[in-house]
This record gives sequence, structure tokens and C-alpha cells, in this order.
Amino acid sequence: MLEQKKSFNSAMLAYFIIVILFVTLRLLSSFGLLSFMGNAGDYVFTLVVQVLLMFGCSVVLYSAFKKQKIKRTFGEYGVKKVSGKIVLLCIALGAVVYFLNTYVSSAFNGLIGLFGYEHSSGTPIYSYSFGSLIVNVIFTALLPAICEEIAHRGMLLKSLSPLGVSKAIWISAIFFGLMHLNIEQFFYATIIGLFLGFLTLVSNSIIPAMIVHFMNNFLSTYLVFSQVNGLPIGRVVIWFESVLSSNVFIAVILTMLFIAVLLYLLYYLTRKIGSMSLEKDIALMQQEFGRQLLREAYLIDLENAKNQLTGEQPQSDSLERLKQFVVFDDGAVKNKFVMPKYGKLLLAVTMGLGVVLTICTFVWGAL
Repeated sequence: MLEQKKSFNSAMLAYFIIVILFVTLRLLSSFGLLSFMGNAGDYVFTLVVQVLLMFGCSVVLYSAFKKQKIKRTFGEYGVKKVSGKIVLLCIALGAVVYFLNTYVSSAFNGLIGLFGYEHSSGTPIYSYSFGSLIVNVIFTALLPAICEEIAHRGMLLKSLSPLGVSKAIWISAIFFGLMHLNIEQFFYATIIGLFLGFLTLVSNSIIPAMIVHFMNNFLSTYLVFSQVNGLPIGRVVIWFESVLSSNVFIAVILTMLFIAVLLYLLYYLTRKIGSMSLEKDIALMQQEFGRQLLREAYLIDLENAKNQLTGEQPQSDSLERLKQFVVFDDGAVKNKFVMPKYGKLLLAVTMGLGVVLTICTFVWGAL
């Protein structure tokens, strides 16, 4: 219980520092802090936020506050290998999440548009080189997938887990949505955060969430590149959009069918990843348990051989001793976790700050 409270306080303090520094950088950036760097300023800003804040603070500060080694922190965050089959399933799952996310974000943007909110429109893109695509994939897909997942599905989800699965997933997802400090992104980022939290717990690893996060952002970047350069995938997307816009009835039917297929794939792939991860975990547990049994049997036999040489009374049979060694505690009572006041205050202040700033983007377009 003390370890759980220590983890909770450490995570809340580290995340509070991340939010304060992030908001400060956003404010300074809005006042032209990096304007002298031109387009490179955006990449520098992203690099600082992702690598130094999201990743660095989540790992270094959390480890320092808990007074433990970084290697142990990565273990707590669930940074562990997954099989090649799970990687492939996660890639497919990421594509499914992207297309579902497109519908969710469009619906939410339409809803807030009814309240007079003007959606941000990007600058029209007339040229998009392959080199620019690589740079954008690194800064908008790869870095966020690693760094944001370490902060939210690693540090936050882990530290909040004593509150229960549902609360841990919801709170970490809401923080993930609020971290974007954008009313347009808050809703669908929170929805994705809920799914990624569930996927992390199901797979018992943070790697699947990273892959899905990467694929969602990568496809968003690549499809723009494909459309601008007239590649086959881009032409198919443009054609499909034209079909949907040409007839309302056809658009409704196709959209409903497409969403139904995507939801089925989401369910099937997630369940498949969960079952494969469970099988792997069970196999590892069986191997470890077998090694412990063999070690205990070896020590017992060694002790018996020694007693026989010295003429002392032999110990009981190895099998009987192993039965005593294997003990299952079915009567363990779990104490209910109560959030420490310090961590609870930091959680409330951090979430309150995120809510206020996100509302500001809706009302005044700030940040």
C-alpha cells in the first residue's frame, strides 16, 4: 500500500510539472518565442515537448521521486517485448482506429460547430516531398506514439491502477485529451485514450498502444501526402469522398456499413491480441514456476544426500516437501486504496488547469 501511494504521488507530481512546463512553452510559442527559426521552430517545439517533457519527465522525474532505477521504471510502465504476430495485428488495429477516429472527430466537430465554433483550417498544401513526409512521420507519428504513451499509458495508467481498472483508464484518457489543449482534439483524443488504456491492460504491455498510436498519426500524415501527389491510395480516398458527397442516401448506407465493419474488426483484433498476450504470459509464468520447482527439488535432494553421508535422519520425500513449497493464498484480503491527499490535490489541480485551458480554446481560441 505504501508503495502504491508513493507511485501515485510521484506520478501526479511529475505530470503536474509536465503540464506546467507544457503550458508555459505554448504561451511563449504563441508570443513568437521560436519565430526567428521559421518552420524549424515547430519541429524544435515538438522535440522539446515530446522528448524532454513527455518522455524525460515521465521517466527521469518519476524515477527520482521514487528513488529507483530507470530500468525498474520501464518495467513498471509495461515496456516489454511482444511477438511479431501481435505487432502485425496492432498495425491492422491502428488502421481501424484511424478510420473510426475520422468519423468520431467529424461528428464532434459538427456538434461544436452548431455552437458557433469555427474550425481551424490548415494552409492549402500544393507540394509535398518525400523528405517532408519522413520528417513529419517522425515528429507527428513516431515521437508522440512513444513519448505520449510513456506519460499516459505508462506512468499515469500504472500509478492510477490501484483505484481500479475503470477509473485508471478514464482518468488517464481524460488527461490525454486535455493535454492537447484543443477543444477539437479533446473529444477524439479522449476516446482513443480510453481504447489505448484498455489495450494496454489487455495486452499487459505498452508496446501495442504505441503501435496503434503511431499508425493513427501515420495514416493521417500519409494520406495527405498521397492525395497531394496523386498516388493511388490518395485517388481512392478522393473518389470515395466524392461518392459520399454525391448522394445522401448512398452516403448514409455506406457509412453505416463501413462503421459496422470497423467496429467488428476493432473487437476481433483486440480480442485476438488479448488472447495471444495472455497465452504468452501464462507460458512465461509456467516456465518460471517450473524453474522454481526444479530448484527446490534439487536443494531437497542435495540436503538428503548430505544427511545420508553424515548418518543423519533423511528429510521427507522431495514430492512431499514440494507440496509444502507450493502454497496458494486464497484468503488474502486486499485493502482498498485511498488516494493520498497530496497526490489527490495535484490530480485535481492538474485536471482543473487542463479543463480551463481547453475551454479557453473553445471560447476565445487561445493557445
